[in-house]
Amino acid sequence: MSNRLRLRWCCFPLLAGLVLLSGGGATERRPARAFEAAPFSPDQPPVAALRHTARTANVVICVIDAARADHLGCYGYSRDTTPNLDRLARQSVRFTSHFCQYVSTKPSTASLFTSQHSDTHLVTGTRNLQEDTFTMSEGLAAAGFRTVLFSSNPNASPGASIGLDFHETYDQTDVEPFVESWEDFTSPEPLLTLIRSWLDRHRRSRFFAYVHFDPPHQPYRQPDRMTALFAGQQPPAFSPGDFVFPVGDRKLLATSLHPPLPEWINLYDANLRYADWAVGELERALRQEGLLDNTLFIVTADHGEAFGEHGYLWHERGVYEELARVPLLIRFPGGARPTPEIAALTQSIDLLPTIFDTLQVPYPAHGLQGRSLLPLIAGLVDRVHDHVLCRSDGRPPSYLLRTPRWALILYGNGEWRELYDLEADPGQTTNVIARHPEVAAELLEAFRAFALAQRRPPVDFLHPEAEPPPMPPAEQTEPTPEVRRRLRALGYVD
Repeated sequence: MSNRLRLRWCCFPLLAGLVLLSGGGATERRPARAFEAAPFSPDQPPVAALRHTARTANVVICVIDAARADHLGCYGYSRDTTPNLDRLARQSVRFTSHFCQYVSTKPSTASLFTSQHSDTHLVTGTRNLQEDTFTMSEGLAAAGFRTVLFSSNPNASPGASIGLDFHETYDQTDVEPFVESWEDFTSPEPLLTLIRSWLDRHRRSRFFAYVHFDPPHQPYRQPDRMTALFAGQQPPAFSPGDFVFPVGDRKLLATSLHPPLPEWINLYDANLRYADWAVGELERALRQEGLLDNTLFIVTADHGEAFGEHGYLWHERGVYEELARVPLLIRFPGGARPTPEIAALTQSIDLLPTIFDTLQVPYPAHGLQGRSLLPLIAGLVDRVHDHVLCRSDGRPPSYLLRTPRWALILYGNGEWRELYDLEADPGQTTNVIARHPEVAAELLEAFRAFALAQRRPPVDFLHPEAEPPPMPPAEQTEPTPEVRRRLRALGYVD
């Protein structure tokens, strides 16, 4: 055990209630609570077959940060950015219309862990989860799983109040010798070292592991051989655009320091290749320990990334396809996949009920907002959602309500609205809200119903004079100076 870890445990009584960047070991967990359990999907033969493959399975969720779906080879990208993920996709169920709930890491990860939209879990800034919130880790721990979080993004770590109820949490600072340089901190190698060591010690346990790799998040640092793959080239389908409305990002963009487009996209694609390598190494580690074929292995992203298609750069601000649509691959033990590709709308909040439904682990009938995808995967239904939703911060913030054909975008000033016909205009270049008022009205009514069902209804998106109710009280986690330094290097704070 490292001196840093010994000190942490010695000081634990004095630090109760405070949160460090990484646990480096056990964290304080809430006791399991009683609840009314949701019904599982009927045990029809295709569902029963999938459950049989996973009857003793481990669960591994791997998030590659800021990975937009359309830059992966298995999602149609012409560059060789993701050879490992492309191979994994051939053994997995691939979801082609999967959306995150928020285009920023912390609230997006909270949605994945809780199966709640951000206006219900209310995790943002320094706020922690509400005390009564059920989480993925809590439910799996109660079912006998050993839970562990590995993260190289401080916004998906206990220092930002994410993952507090896992048995163990780790980041690169838990590697000996300590990782100190920013270049090393953002690389996957230190995290993979921790993961391999942990798997070696716990391969006989049933476990849930959440792995959050930093690439392809900026600052886009990767081995030179990967940078050279795309340097100096013209990216496929590169189409810069502009804001539809005069949003407050204009001043921000004017002062942003970044390589000129399209070279920035070349660096992103190289960093995505680095993320793909890391996923391949994680898969290799599971295979070498004899665990892969008894693991429900899920690969996804917390949000996408923008390169000026609609005026936005990076993420956090807009809710267009390049920001909100992310990959989702689910590999069942043994590679079982009754439906290899699913085009129906799905979203991050669906993962918790899907995992629990597959493993027949009890989860609450009330409070969760996602839906199990198990009947969809089994081929028993052709959709589980009429629409999905995603939110951004922005200046003002924006909300996406997405159907198979239409994308309605609303802004937090209650006035600006956009409507896109994705069949005729998949690039979302022409706002057709004036041409289709009846469609806009129908989707706006759907958003109204959604908004009023949230813990803190986002009514400011509906009317200029409407104000959401005050935030309910919640515990706060203030970033330490070290966490703040890392967040600044990732571009999250000024």
